[in-house]
Amino acid sequence: MEHRDTLLTIAEIAVALAGFASIVSVIARQADEKSRIADSFRLRLMLEVALRNAAFAVFPLLFLQIVPSDPVLWRVASGFYVVAALVHGLVRMRAQQGVGPPWFTRSAYVLLAMTAVASVANVLGLGGANAFSLYLASLIFGLSASGLAFLAVAASALGFAKS
Repeated sequence: MEHRDTLLTIAEIAVALAGFASIVSVIARQADEKSRIADSFRLRLMLEVALRNAAFAVFPLLFLQIVPSDPVLWRVASGFYVVAALVHGLVRMRAQQGVGPPWFTRSAYVLLAMTAVASVANVLGLGGANAFSLYLASLIFGLSASGLAFLAVAASALGFAKS
């Protein structure tokens, strides 16, 4: 039961970040078109990352009744997560380089790498009986990337980021 509560909390935080970022971006509309395009991209990236993490926090709940504490569940979920995170991250980060601030791009790459390391370690079975912990670490790194994207959206909306 504790896994269920932890995963639901991760999903709630991800959805809350997405909601706050949407509100901030609606309140602070930029005047020039270049700023609007950059803000739109930042918001879309933030929403995609937050909702991806919410989905992967909820995904294993479907199987918890069948295999409540089986490390194989967390290893398989980590495999799906690392594929989704890497594909999405690399596609979006390449586009982000031309739009976003350099601090965001560098930090997002570091968090993506940490997510990949934790997930691959879990897929390889390095978590052993504690496979849930590595899956949770992957989600937390992803949630941190979502929080970082929220900061980029908020900084832009408040006029701190000009790119």
